[in-house]
Parts: sequence; C-alpha cells; structure tokens
Amino acid sequence: MASEKSYDNLCHDIYMRLYSQLERKDEERYRFAPAGTAKGVLHRDILMRFFQSLLSRRRNAIDEFGLSEEDLVHRINERQLHNFLAILMFATCRIQAAKIFTTQLVAGDEWPVMSSAGNKFHVLPAGREELLELFHDDIVTVDKFLTTQACFCPVTIQRREEVIVRSLEEHRLPYIAEKLLSQGSFGIVYKVKIAKGHFYDSRSETVNPDYTEIARKDYRISENAHIEHEIMGKILNSSSWECRNIVENYGSLHISPTKYSLFMPLAICDLMAYMREIRQTKPGDVIEKAKIIKSAIGLAAGLNFLHNKLKTSDEEDLVCYHMDLKPDNILIFRETSNNETNYIWKISDFGMARVKLRNRYHNSESERDFNSWFVQHKKTQDQSSLATLNRRGEGTYLAPESISAIPSMKTESDVWSLGCVISVVFTYLEEGGDGVARYQDARLKDNQADGIDRFFLRGTRFTSSKVHPIIKKWHSGLIDKAGQRDDREGRAVKFILRYLEKSVFEINQAKRDGVIAVEEALRETFRKYKELEAARENIPEKRKRLSSSVKPLRWHSSDDPQVERWNLFPSEAFKGCAISPDGNLVAYWTDDKISLYTSESLRLQNLHTASPASNYLLETKYNTTRMWKAVALTQRYLVASTTGGDFQCYIFKLEGGTSVDYSLDRCYKVSLPRSEISKLAISPDNKDLACILHNKEEPQSTSTLIRAPLSELIRIGEKPHNYPVKGALVNEFAIDDQLDTHDDDPWWLGKLDWPGTDITQFLFSTTSDIYLVVRPELTARSIEHKIPIIHIDLRTKRLDTLIIGSLGADSIPSSTLFTTFAPFRKQAATCAVVTREKQLHIQNLMGNGLSPAIQNRINNYRVLKLMMGWHDEKMFALGTPPASHKMLLLEMTIPQSGADKIYVKELAQLPGLSCDDEFVEMLSDDKSEQRHVLIATLAGANQCAIYRVPLLAS
Repeated sequence: MASEKSYDNLCHDIYMRLYSQLERKDEERYRFAPAGTAKGVLHRDILMRFFQSLLSRRRNAIDEFGLSEEDLVHRINERQLHNFLAILMFATCRIQAAKIFTTQLVAGDEWPVMSSAGNKFHVLPAGREELLELFHDDIVTVDKFLTTQACFCPVTIQRREEVIVRSLEEHRLPYIAEKLLSQGSFGIVYKVKIAKGHFYDSRSETVNPDYTEIARKDYRISENAHIEHEIMGKILNSSSWECRNIVENYGSLHISPTKYSLFMPLAICDLMAYMREIRQTKPGDVIEKAKIIKSAIGLAAGLNFLHNKLKTSDEEDLVCYHMDLKPDNILIFRETSNNETNYIWKISDFGMARVKLRNRYHNSESERDFNSWFVQHKKTQDQSSLATLNRRGEGTYLAPESISAIPSMKTESDVWSLGCVISVVFTYLEEGGDGVARYQDARLKDNQADGIDRFFLRGTRFTSSKVHPIIKKWHSGLIDKAGQRDDREGRAVKFILRYLEKSVFEINQAKRDGVIAVEEALRETFRKYKELEAARENIPEKRKRLSSSVKPLRWHSSDDPQVERWNLFPSEAFKGCAISPDGNLVAYWTDDKISLYTSESLRLQNLHTASPASNYLLETKYNTTRMWKAVALTQRYLVASTTGGDFQCYIFKLEGGTSVDYSLDRCYKVSLPRSEISKLAISPDNKDLACILHNKEEPQSTSTLIRAPLSELIRIGEKPHNYPVKGALVNEFAIDDQLDTHDDDPWWLGKLDWPGTDITQFLFSTTSDIYLVVRPELTARSIEHKIPIIHIDLRTKRLDTLIIGSLGADSIPSSTLFTTFAPFRKQAATCAVVTREKQLHIQNLMGNGLSPAIQNRINNYRVLKLMMGWHDEKMFALGTPPASHKMLLLEMTIPQSGADKIYVKELAQLPGLSCDDEFVEMLSDDKSEQRHVLIATLAGANQCAIYRVPLLAS
C-alpha cells in the first residue's frame, strides 16, 4: 500500500491541479477557486488515490476506516466535502490531518458531525474553535486551513437578494477583473467580470454559465444605519425592478461592518456623456429625434412608477422621491429586437445618494433619507477650481425648494428636475452636444446667477426666487430654428417647451403639474414628430436604389463645373465623419458601423450618389455596452475607439494599392488595462497614435495624453498580453513642475488639466507637434471667456498655451467666441485663429517675441472653417456672406502685419450646405494629381453628402 511519501506526492499533484484552475492565481490576496473547481479536480480516480495514500501497511480501507474506497468516495460526493478536502490539500496539511478528516467527516455514520458548541464541522468558512476541536488542537493545521480556506469560499452574488459576508478574511470576491468607471459623492462604480457559476438566480435556480460583466457600486455605511438598512431592503426587493425604465437590481453584498455594494447591469453610458461626448453631433432627421423623444417618454414613465406605482414585496405602497434626477443619473442601454436597435433610458442612483422614501400605512406616513446611511466620499479638489460652484451640474437640476431653509422636497421636486432634463434634451436635438454646453454657459452668465448653474435664480432677503430668464429666451431660439427648417417641427417644439415654461417651471411647487401630465405632453410631442415623419416619407423620392451592376466611376462632375457632390447611399443616422489628410478617403460612422468611402465608391444615377467601398459592423449581440466613439483616419490607417470604460480600439490597415482596393477587412482589436479613449489622432507619417484618456478617478477635471506606436499596438492586437512594450518610443512632458512622470510607462506623455469632453479639437500638425483646443467652463471668479489653444512639442517636451479671451464679460456664450483655427505647416507652433467668425489672429504660441501677434478683421464674410495652404502662402475657408445661409469656399490672403488688409476671393458655392450644418473639411496634399478641397457633411440622414471642389493652379 501507499506510504506517507505517496501522500505528499499526491498532495503536490492535487495542489498543482487546483492551482491551474484558480482565477487571478498570480494575485495571492485575490485568487479564488470558482464554483465546481474542487469537485472537478477531486474526481473519483483522484479520491481513490487519496484514500489509498492514507492506508497503513498491510491494511485496506475497511480495516482503516470501516468503509471501502468506493464507499468513501460516495460519502465525499453525498456530503459535498470536496471544498473542505481541497483546502486541506492546497494548504499541504500533514497526513494526520487528512486521516482525521476521513475518520471524522467521511467515514462516520453520524451526519452532520457537530462540535461541542453545536456547530457543524464541515460548514465553510469554518471557525477557529471548531477546527481546533476537529484537529485535536493541532495549531499548525488550523492556521494553514484558516489561511487557505478563503480561496475556496468565494462569494456567490444572489440576484435580487442581499448577501452578507462577515469578513473578507474568510471569503474571496468572485471578480475575475474589475475596473473603476466613475466616482461620485457617495459611491464608486466599477465594471466587474464575475466568474462563471457565481451569479445565482433563485427564481430560475440557475447560475451564469460563462463570465458575466455587470456594474458594481460601492458605499461606506455610516454607524447609524439600522432603520435605513431595513428601508433599503424594501426598495431593493420592491416591484420597481419590473419597470423597464428603472435600473434593475442585480443584488447586493454587505461586507461587515462598513462596506456595501449594489450590482446592476452595465450601461453604455449616461445621458450627459452621450450628448456631450459619444454623440456630440445633433440628430440628423426627425426619425432620430422621434426615437430620442420616445426614450424621454420612458424616463417620465419610470419617474411615474417611482411616484405612483411602487410596492414592496409585502404589497405595501411606497412613494420614492429621487431628488437627484439629472442626465448623469440617467443610464442608456441598447436593446435590439426585429433587427431594430433602440436605446432605453433608465433612472439610476436612487436608494443611494439623494433618495427619500415615504411609506403609506393607512393614514400614517414615515420618511427616510438614505443619505444618512451612506458616508460621503471625500474627493480631492484642485484649488484652481474652487471658485467654480456646482461644477458639472452638481445641483443644476434641483428644484428651488432644495435651497430653502426648511426644504420641502416632494414628488413635484422631481418633476422640476425632469423638466430641466427635457429642456436640455431638446437643446441637444437642435444644437447637439455643443449646444448643451452653451446652454450651461448661458445659465451661468446671468449676473444674478453668481456663478451657480441652476434653472432658477435664488432670491435675496427681500425677493423670492424666480425661474431663470434665460430659459424662455433659449427656448424661443430653439423654436425659431426648428420653425425655419419646418413649420410643423417648429410647432411641435413650441408645444413641449412652452408647456414646460407654463406648467413645470413654477417656483411654487403646488402649481406644478405631476409627472403623469409631463409624460402625456411628451407623448403628444412624439405623436407630432411621427406625423412629421410620415409626411416626409410621402414626399416622392428623388432618387432610386442603385443597381449593383452600375460600373464604378471616378470623381465625376455635376451640372455645376465648380462643385462635385454625392449624397450618401444608403442614408443612415451618421454621428461623425473624418477625412484622410491627403483628401482622398472619407469615413462615416454610426453607433455600430463604420463606412469607408473612396473615389471609386462613388456611383452616378440621376443625382450623384456615393456608396461605401467597405463597411465594418461592431459586434453588439453579446456586448451591448459598446459603441463607436472616436475615429481617426489617414491614407494608411483607420483607428476607431469604443465606449465601455477601458482602452479598446480597432486598427484597420488600409493597404490597397489603389483607391479601389481600400477596405476595412484587415483589423486588429486592441484591449489594454487603461482608461477609456476620449480623442484620437494619427501622426502624418502613420507611425504613432495619440490618445486622450479619461481620468477614471476624476473624469470631470483632468485627462491623460499618451502616444503609442501603431506597430506596437498592432503587435498587441496580434498577441494581447504583450503590454506594456518596453523600448517603445518614449516622450514625456510636464505641464507644471509638480507633475509626476511615469518612467515605467513607455507611452505616457502627461496629465492634462482639462477633461476629455472639453477638448474640442485634437490633431497632429507635424510628426512631433500636437494641437489641442479646449472649451473651458465659466467660473464664479470670472465670467470672462477664455479659450486655451495648446501646442505640444514632442521633441522638447514643451507645452505652450495661447489664451483667446473676450474683451471683458459680454453676452455671447464662450462656445461662439472660438470659431476655428488652422496650424501653419512650415512655421512651428504658429497658428491662425478665427474668433466671433470675423476676427483673425495669427500668433506663435512659444511667445518668443520673434513673431508678434497679428490681428485683423475679416470683412464682408463670416468664416466658419479655416484651412492653411500647402506652403503657408494662403488660407482657404468655408464661410457665408452677411445675412445669408449659403456656404462658400473662400480663398484668403495671409496678412503679414496688423495693418495688412485680408483679401477674400469666392471660389465656389456649395449647394445644399448651410452654416447650421455640421461638417469636416480637408485640403488635399500638394502631391495630389489635382488639388482640391473635400468636405464631408452631417446635415441629416437624408442629406449627408460629400463635396469635392477642384482648385485651379494660381
């Protein structure tokens, strides 16, 4: 029979088998054996060897334990002792401990085996006293067991239930990976990947068959939390999770004594991030707008559910006041059915920071404020931003009664907040993400606002609060713009915005409509948009579907010999476009598709129509939280980043020999343990990718700049674990002397003092020069508008800033101060800037005094876009004459001093393009066979077009 040596060898073998199955095995503090690991490793043959290794010489199992090996194996399975035995073996406990385990817990007929204190020996995690009694005061064995057992006691998340864990010294958390997504006042949100078998649904009695990614929000619990804890339990198990517009509760984890985690599905993003960053361009047509209004109806329905339809599991009526409804707390989820993708808005962050609950027991009422349950996190704050009150919408959407000396927050307070959200959403529908930012600035600029962004102005000692006067003025502008485009749309916008002014934005909350009335007003607005959509669909089509047999043509002239135009086919809800620096490739993208257009992909039938040369569809069937976010394009590469909280990009190698060969077939997917990409740029020599990353700890205050060689990224895409790559191109710069450098990170460039959402332009001008344009916030210290333009020299690690400021405080929002800029091609750190659409500034950002600043006025034209000539000899611009919406391509002289007049020459008119449209432009390189300007527009799903204007030699 086997000897003690054979037991030791078997113990070593079992250790290695178990170790190979551990998750996070290289992190001793976090490693754990997923559910079923011990049972899978300790199968019949291994158990037979185990029991045989325990036998004394010339004795069999019946002599030793009173049962055969087969019976002992049966007992292990019957009594589910695999994990207990796995701990013994993984802790390399001596053979005497294994024999005690077999004699006491396996071979004995009495079951369960109880300690003298009445506790079951086999229940895990085991206590020290029970183990000492079981192993006859063998301290070494007990210490080894206690040190090891947490690895085999991972937590299982229970759907819709609370799991209580005494200590993480006894348990391990079931996360294969976790990534910080955001940090608020009361909680920190992570994306976590849960191991298979550790997400249990008691209703279906099933566990997750594969890894599951969900969101986890962590809180610290205050000392006086007992009553609120009970109330929270009722909310978590209430009928609210039956409403599709409220974020579902995936369960909770209470780790004694002070840590609490809530689990919920992963969203794509929140509403503010969607409007300001992910989909900055305004929706292109009434179909898109109707979908967004439908999502807003769902938002109102969710709030109605909290106010009027909420019940506990005991069928008690509840009324939940959210008290912090704002775009940041509205999460967006993707749902696909019948090949149609819809976005569902769901209310989040209730039962957390600012939620109140009122139980109605017959005629009695009681209220609880969840804020007292959770401890507020202390966030580091930059001293330079202390003057910016309620920065980034903190308190912006709260009702006037929130600042009362005796707050009387009711359901009507949520209705005020809902009205504010709707007002912002209709701003986005008309003016995109930039309009949302300008709306914020306009609210801040009022002299009575005192630098605080709210939808009301606080009263003084002798006057009462009042609705912010900018609200009605702003709404009127939105109504006028919609009406100029279509009278019917203008009436629809007027209906909902005037309703908000009359029935929601009331200082006296008793006069405000309830949420049901707001929901109905949104439904009526939606009906008006659907009627508008139907009316437009009945307009006879001006073009028919192209036949697949149409032969591709080169860029072809239209009736206007000066301008070539192609409407995109098929029409889609494009959210962005980019042009390669040589002016020969155009990329358009939606939330889930990228389309590449080349000269050979343009086809002609009646009107000029462009069909994509290649498409790439983002796989969203199994990952509903990803969508395209940013795209950078050169003649050799297309790089696209996605949402999702981490660094993920796709690199497409465009290696066609001719334009007809360009395609999106060759792709490298790169995922790295970094923050999410906010902005992208590719160097002119196609060697480097520059990225602006979110600061995951303070995403609303700073960001990070890195530069990664594309060759290294491609290599990582081929072999995902080669990161970071030592020896890669390293460049560092410091914005100030206090900035720490990251010598161990070969791609790190530096920390930026602005969030990625405020960086409006990001580009290479040469292989070693990068420009940023920043849209800053107004502050309470000063409402003077200042726009920083930053130049970074990657060779010298130098950062230079040009501040474009208004002349004192004026009435025009800061977003309209800066219009456009273009860096010089031959003069380092020098750029031309247009402000207020009329004023030209030319300045060297290094400020060495060799090139004094030049300021001139552009007469007779509004300049919207600026392009520098090939050799800095002239400029090209897109602009309009005064009091006109027609768009012109202009050629402009470059003044050499402030006394020089700027001469403007009209080159061509761009039919169908308006100054209100969104578009990008590019001047072809000087090696082009025929120099030209290429323009890609985002004027709407039925109007998106590519323009090409040939430039004659001069």
